[in-house]
Amino acid sequence: MQPKSISLGLDTSTSNCEISIVSGSDILIEINKNIEKKHAETVMVLAQKALNSVQLDWTDLDVIGVGVGPGNFTGIRISVAAVRGLSFALKIPAFGIKRYEAFCYEQNKDLLCSINAPNGNVYTVRYSKGGFGSCSLNNLDSLTVPNCENIIGDQSEKISKKLNLKEEKQIYWPSTSIAKIAQEMPIEKSPPKPFYPSATIYGAPDDLNSKYTS
Repeated sequence: MQPKSISLGLDTSTSNCEISIVSGSDILIEINKNIEKKHAETVMVLAQKALNSVQLDWTDLDVIGVGVGPGNFTGIRISVAAVRGLSFALKIPAFGIKRYEAFCYEQNKDLLCSINAPNGNVYTVRYSKGGFGSCSLNNLDSLTVPNCENIIGDQSEKISKKLNLKEEKQIYWPSTSIAKIAQEMPIEKSPPKPFYPSATIYGAPDDLNSKYTS
């Protein structure tokens, strides 16, 4: 029997640092800690703590996944740089996973996914039949009812009440989804790149990081 692939997932796209280690379909450990602005000092320490807790070493890893946004600019940049360095040092692939991909992983409904954005705004992206539309920046107060009955993500509770949508919960923590998706990624998608907004609408569903195509 083939040994199970061991995957590390990291997400620092918010003020929290999330670390997950997955072996095949098994979740070995999940760590979630509010670190505010201490991403640089914390992410590798927590990753080492997670490995120690399940009696693994860095060299036991087969693949790494990292959250690439949308989200906290500094947190994303730090974790992506760290993961690229680990990928090079360990000679294993590393992949960037978007926050909305993590929220929608293994969902079987059409969804509107919401991601926190600065200044009272929210990023939204449609998920339907395993694929994503474009990611758009919207003012939370001026959102209109989408052609979709279900909402998931950072602002799902608030938007569900405002637009009378059904709130859905993610199946896994974002870092766990990231670790699981990383195991499915094609090698040509390595290494990861940060996914930053450049305008009111950005990011095609078939860009460098994503395993999804339009």
